[in-house]
Amino acid sequence: MSVAAGLTRKSVVCEVSGGLDSTVAAAMAINLGLIPHFLFFDWGQKTMEKEMDCAQKLATFYRASLMMVEVKLLKQLPGVSLTAAETMTTAVNEYVPNRNAILHSQAVALAESLKAGAVIVGSTGGDHICPDNSPEFIAAQQGLIAVGTMLKPPIQIIAPLLTTDKIGAVRIGRELGVPFELTWSCHNGLTEACGVCSNCESRIEAFNLNNDRDPISYAKQT
Repeated sequence: MSVAAGLTRKSVVCEVSGGLDSTVAAAMAINLGLIPHFLFFDWGQKTMEKEMDCAQKLATFYRASLMMVEVKLLKQLPGVSLTAAETMTTAVNEYVPNRNAILHSQAVALAESLKAGAVIVGSTGGDHICPDNSPEFIAAQQGLIAVGTMLKPPIQIIAPLLTTDKIGAVRIGRELGVPFELTWSCHNGLTEACGVCSNCESRIEAFNLNNDRDPISYAKQT
């Protein structure tokens, strides 16, 4: 979906995790003249402090307001590698049960209170390790918004990168001047990005296939 297609209200809530995808998605909205309100979630992720620092710097860079919200339920879920400090997150154990449904619902609540036109999320196309990043999931969320909120026309949930992958996200980000040095994709709580989680692997590949240099450093690259 085009970022601004059909929007009659020009303010948008951008879910910004400090990561590459959500930052590029927000930049696409900002490039079209939409007014951004950044929303950052603390859901107990091991890299929360690093991600929050990136989100704050990105909000300053883009001159966007920033709200930070704590999601206590996700912090208390058992057996989740992304919140367990002693567990190394890899491509096979990174799923957090129903996370995006919970986060998107809170973003929609903020958007409705602000009378915003849309919620901008960073989900990309390609292979989906987690089902709550898929086009089907985004479409289902839009249906819930249509029947479950009062604001008309309904708030849109827009994933502008859903028709591309991280390779395309890097290319688009470069075209828009995204400060990739202010972003953090790694799932593991290390000083350097680990280089082995699925986010690191796909980010490294995306920069390599764009013949570009990733401005962040990695502890390990395969």
